[in-house]
Amino acid sequence: MLTRLKSELSFMRGNLLTLIVSWIFMQFAFSMVFPFESPYFLALGAPPIIIGFMGSIGAAMLSLVRIPGAYLADKFGRRQLIITMTFAIAFSYLFFIFAPDWRFVLIGMVISNLSLIYQPALQAILADSIPPEKRGMGYAAVQVVPSIPTVIAPTIAGFLVADIKNPEVLISGMRIVYTIVFFSLIAAAVIRLFFIKETLSDAQRIRLGELKDAFRGSIGAIAEAWRSMSTSLKYLTVAFLISAFEEPMFRMFTSLYVAEIIKISSFEWGFINTVYIAITLILGFPLGKVVDMIPRKRAILVAYLIFAPSSIIFILARDFSQLLFANIMFAVGGCLIMPAYNALQADMIPREKRGRIMGTIGTLNILGTIPASILGGILYTSDPTHPFIFAIALSAIVSLIVILAVKEPKEREV
Repeated sequence: MLTRLKSELSFMRGNLLTLIVSWIFMQFAFSMVFPFESPYFLALGAPPIIIGFMGSIGAAMLSLVRIPGAYLADKFGRRQLIITMTFAIAFSYLFFIFAPDWRFVLIGMVISNLSLIYQPALQAILADSIPPEKRGMGYAAVQVVPSIPTVIAPTIAGFLVADIKNPEVLISGMRIVYTIVFFSLIAAAVIRLFFIKETLSDAQRIRLGELKDAFRGSIGAIAEAWRSMSTSLKYLTVAFLISAFEEPMFRMFTSLYVAEIIKISSFEWGFINTVYIAITLILGFPLGKVVDMIPRKRAILVAYLIFAPSSIIFILARDFSQLLFANIMFAVGGCLIMPAYNALQADMIPREKRGRIMGTIGTLNILGTIPASILGGILYTSDPTHPFIFAIALSAIVSLIVILAVKEPKEREV
């Protein structure tokens, strides 16, 4: 049994292992933040429309840097960008810690998202480091292993926040949480500094004077990357562009909905997020194995069949047990969709073009979230259920595109 398990996980070494270890620190910290982030912004004076606006500004900054980031990943390599910008993200969270109002949080959010110029490099080095025949398991490992220590993180945050309905107590607790985020990101950056190895054979050293030219040249490279995509990959990209549009509806407004409409305690909400993480740990590897055994497309569709009823249950939930059940279903769907989508995407993209094509896909997805966050704020203000109802409708559209237009490649790219 142990020998078989060791064989199954033998691909977890080198850069992949380094990234997973660094993500353990990062995900632990961010798992503390998520359940209480939007209520924190509200306590600092940002109404729902402003919270949506903040999400849109962050997405706009991220989409701006994804264009040169994709180009830089394929010209200057992955390592330099990843290490430098991980440190930059860490220091951006000082604005979250000491913010007197939501405007300082917005400054930190802008810096953090600009620093995510390294995301295409991160996606490329990850795809470079997982064998084609292990991609389902590989992406499941990326999702599951860093989540192991995060099981208790939301519950800890619930204790620190203490009372989500009391602004002063909430703000005090969240300053402690964001301090934990800062030191966790510093630890992740140091790990990456010492252990990440470059995977691009002809990587050049980044010269600041070339960044302007890189931005100009990358626009043409992104257009070329789109033209080089297969028809199925283009449809898959469109499907998940629509899916990305629905993501801010949940990310920005779930915790507000829980605090203002369902009205459970901070501890209960933290515990529910802990259960969510626990489910991903229990089912992550088995469902990742399923992704390698069945068509990736089928796994994506099954995930959406799970998401639709769980979203309805979430909207109708009015107590702890109903909200817990909805989040368990969300966790099951998430264990399928992300490994399946990432594996299918990697199956379709040649290694030498991964930085640019993944950068293109990521940029388009982020562009979709810019109007989505503002729209989510408007919808939430009109009726707190409206953002989630809209997200369900978008999920149905995505499912139809995947069913009718996406075809899996006969041979997977290495």
